[in-house]
Amino acid sequence: MNKKDRIVCGLDIGTTKICMMIACEHSDSGLELISTGYSNSSGLKKGVVVDLEEAAASIRKAADEAETKSGVSVDWVTIGTAGDHFQSFNSHGAITIEGNHQEVTEDAMKQVIKAAQSIPIPPDREAIHVLPQEFFLDYHGGIQNPVGLYGSRLDVNIHVVTCQSTLNQNLINAVNRAQMRVNKVILQQLASAEAVLTKDERELGTALIDIGGGTTDIAVFLRNAVYFTSVLPVGGSHFSRDLAIGLQTPMEEAERIKKDSGTVLTERVQEDEMIEAPGMGTRARRSVPRKYVCEILRARAVETLELIKDQISKAVENERLIAGVVITGGGSMLDGMLELAEETLGMPVRQGLPIGVRGLTNELSHPVYATAIGLALFGAGEAGHRKQGRSKTGSSPWLFNRILSWAGN
Repeated sequence: MNKKDRIVCGLDIGTTKICMMIACEHSDSGLELISTGYSNSSGLKKGVVVDLEEAAASIRKAADEAETKSGVSVDWVTIGTAGDHFQSFNSHGAITIEGNHQEVTEDAMKQVIKAAQSIPIPPDREAIHVLPQEFFLDYHGGIQNPVGLYGSRLDVNIHVVTCQSTLNQNLINAVNRAQMRVNKVILQQLASAEAVLTKDERELGTALIDIGGGTTDIAVFLRNAVYFTSVLPVGGSHFSRDLAIGLQTPMEEAERIKKDSGTVLTERVQEDEMIEAPGMGTRARRSVPRKYVCEILRARAVETLELIKDQISKAVENERLIAGVVITGGGSMLDGMLELAEETLGMPVRQGLPIGVRGLTNELSHPVYATAIGLALFGAGEAGHRKQGRSKTGSSPWLFNRILSWAGN
């Protein structure tokens, strides 16, 4: 590292796992991943802290592993979060451009975004993201940055993400208790999108689906903007729980069976295939048809995908997502999930793997690391923002200005 290089850190706080990504932002060559830390989550349920000490301990365990590998001590982190207390909406605002020349200034852009935020937010909630989608100047749209243009009326469409303030603060407190400070809180699916989506996908229209342990996080992109976000309170742990109930086996065994023998493509399973399922407590192991196991998984997968389909239809109505769907997160690794998603959603589907970052080993090029890598990218963007202002050059992520310039203003 030279004096101009900066260490940045992304911390993905999930229901079933904590992942920390330490990266170095080189002044001349962009972001390079240098280490990762991983731990099982404790003290969290569906993205919400339910035991502060346990949550802090699991966060600290992941941090210790990442710091030991890299030899770097981390003070500030960009954290990713999700939970069914997150809500979002689209809004519209308009102002008249003042002045003799009627040139749009940065102040005017701030004013119109503020006007679009005029919808009252309940006192127990806060906006964590205010994302401009499209500006209009004298009713002509398709403008992403109106500064320097001339006109008499400026309009904007925005996407606002809110959360319950106390639950957000509890998460920040858990990170503080783990001896780190929080730069910014980023919705997990936006971080995942930063790591796995291509420019064409964001422009032509795609739905990013991040299937985590406790939640499934959705973000719809169109014309290089966020048009919809949603969090469903169902994830990979619900698949395992269904198996635990159906097979009357402990949760850890159900998780193992899901990974080792599970598929949602039941037509591929032979009728005579059997697997061993340990019993609860002192009950003996027993043999069960593998097809029965896979039918349980398929039922939950279809139900989840139908919920996702309903959310996507609300997001885009009659507009078509030309680039289809990108599925990431640990839940995307279940055998047959991509094929079943294509069948259920009626769109092309691909798996979202991290791309476009230096230091991506085979281990890190995995859906489970997508959010943490995206958070590191946002951390790099914020570091550059503090140093250079709102510059759109350098290695800042594509969504950086939209999220970090307006959130909390």
